[in-house]
Amino acid sequence: MEDSKRSGRIWDVPDPLLVGGMHGVLGGLNSFMLFPHKAVPRNEETHAKLPDDAKMYQVDSSSWLWGNHARKLVNESVGTFIALQTAFVEPEPDSCIPILVKKSREYRSMIQACNSEITADLQSMETDNGQKGEEEELAECAQLLSKMELILSLIEILFIDKKPGGLVLGQLVAWIVHHFPKCSDKGDEAMASDHPHQHPSYWDAIYGLVLQGQMESVRNMLAHHPDASTDPFLSMDELLRKMPVYQAYSGVSEAEFTVRWQHWQSECERRLQDGHFTTCHQLKATCQILCGDQSTINGLIDLMDTWYHLMVSTLLFTNPTIKLFRLHSAAQDAINVLGGEQGITPLDHVLLAAMEADAHEVIKECQLVLDNSWFTAHVMDLLYHTLALKTEQKFLPELRESLLLDYASVLVGHPSLWQVGILYLDHCGPSGLAMSQAVLQRIPLTDDSRASKIIQMAGDRDFESVVVSICRVMGRRALSQDRLGAAIWWGVRSRDSAFTSHLAHQILHKYIAEGRFESSPLLDHLGPAMLLSDTLTFLGKYREFHTMYQDGNFHDAASLLVSLISSKLAPEYFWPVLLLDALPLLKSEDPVISAEQTYELMYCLHNLSNLSSKTLDNPMETEAAKAAFSHKEKEIRLALSNNLARAIIHEGTLIED
Repeated sequence: MEDSKRSGRIWDVPDPLLVGGMHGVLGGLNSFMLFPHKAVPRNEETHAKLPDDAKMYQVDSSSWLWGNHARKLVNESVGTFIALQTAFVEPEPDSCIPILVKKSREYRSMIQACNSEITADLQSMETDNGQKGEEEELAECAQLLSKMELILSLIEILFIDKKPGGLVLGQLVAWIVHHFPKCSDKGDEAMASDHPHQHPSYWDAIYGLVLQGQMESVRNMLAHHPDASTDPFLSMDELLRKMPVYQAYSGVSEAEFTVRWQHWQSECERRLQDGHFTTCHQLKATCQILCGDQSTINGLIDLMDTWYHLMVSTLLFTNPTIKLFRLHSAAQDAINVLGGEQGITPLDHVLLAAMEADAHEVIKECQLVLDNSWFTAHVMDLLYHTLALKTEQKFLPELRESLLLDYASVLVGHPSLWQVGILYLDHCGPSGLAMSQAVLQRIPLTDDSRASKIIQMAGDRDFESVVVSICRVMGRRALSQDRLGAAIWWGVRSRDSAFTSHLAHQILHKYIAEGRFESSPLLDHLGPAMLLSDTLTFLGKYREFHTMYQDGNFHDAASLLVSLISSKLAPEYFWPVLLLDALPLLKSEDPVISAEQTYELMYCLHNLSNLSSKTLDNPMETEAAKAAFSHKEKEIRLALSNNLARAIIHEGTLIED
């Protein structure tokens, strides 16, 4: 099997056999397996035989999200997303809209930062053949981000941050100024020259700034003209200074603003008719714009990049109090000026849908234009929380969940973004939880650190079966690597009694063969975990016996050893070891094993003799244990007899005393 280029395009796979036909199957969340297939006529019963050198290819899908710049966007946006969900657990109506506006602007800020980094890289990149492909890819990514920010800022204006009375023009003007800085750049270029008024971009910059409502910038440019002190320039400066601008929270009502606006525009028309600007045709054209002369505005179409720029500039001087519900009609008028529907782009359809206040159509068009699950998921989440406050639309929860699932499915298929994807799935209802559980089970367990992280995430979501499954896998892997200490640790974490019992047996067998414990510190701190299985309980208690013996606490050690034998906790194959462990205690100067305990040991020795022909768990280790035990059996019997006699005499003496 060979890996294809990470492009997700089948034609990048360099195999001529694929030209004759191909089959494919899913190989993962973001990949599929591709292999050649030769077509066979219907009258043939067998498939044509493929060449012996036919190969299978793994084709991985690619996404702009995998780039270094976009990865930063992905990692930062999840924090904003989760904060938004937390804020709306028990939302207070008065604080909902400010929160949504804040989060929308955070998303926009992230997009802008990402775009700025890409633009900086493009500027510093040398345009040679070696980097041409990378440069084109970065340029496409920058263009995509620009579209995203343009759309999101419009959605914020028309859906989220609505002003009282439904007046939107002030926000739309700011939207145009932000996204179309060409006229400002021209103005800066002209003002940086020695003689600004002689610069070829001087008047174009003034016209463009007027069309964007940047009157202070226009006044500043006109003030640097040699004729700034003449009557025409002073008259224009006064008109620009007095132009009314509606502010929602200024205390001025819409009706009062309309009166002021009409009075100001009547003054513009009067001065134009009185010939105030006949000596300077540029000022005359500027005044015609202020009067809302449609032909003059349309004649400056080259200074406006798009129909929505034209629309906003036209409304600024013809209908400054336009309401949201009339915006779509104004958009159609601007489109007709520019040639009608023939020149409409997919991006334009998104903006038109937003101006119709159709959230469903906005998302639909975004999916067609951007092919970008990051954007549609976050925008739909914003719209869901916004519209849920005002209306009940059944499609909102289902669509939001579907888009979040799509975005999360892309992330969880990436080797380093799967944790981010799980965080999104937490907010996708039952489907998200089911996908989270399936994903956590399928993530490659590359090392102990990743396994621990998966277990932590599964435990936080009460996916007990996932925790058990991963611990089993890691335990068996450690067992195959002969890392019994790590294996028993994973077994304890899995709380799987059968598996931990199996691992405990392995440790006991290894102890029989090597005479030492694997990972003694772990066995010393099993605590309540030793209760998972009888064998693990025995292993933990047997380790306690060794600790007591090493500390010189022979009476307690002897009592524990005998209890392990009499309680039947010890596996039968381990009985010889226990009897051998009892030998030095039986030979101690003062009897530490009572007569009753000695009888228990004798009973164990008797039973052990009857088990000589029984097949035990590990024949090789059992035989080794028998061989070691056979050399000591007579010694053990003699020690038991002597200890019994000494114990009876000692206990009788104590009774007499």
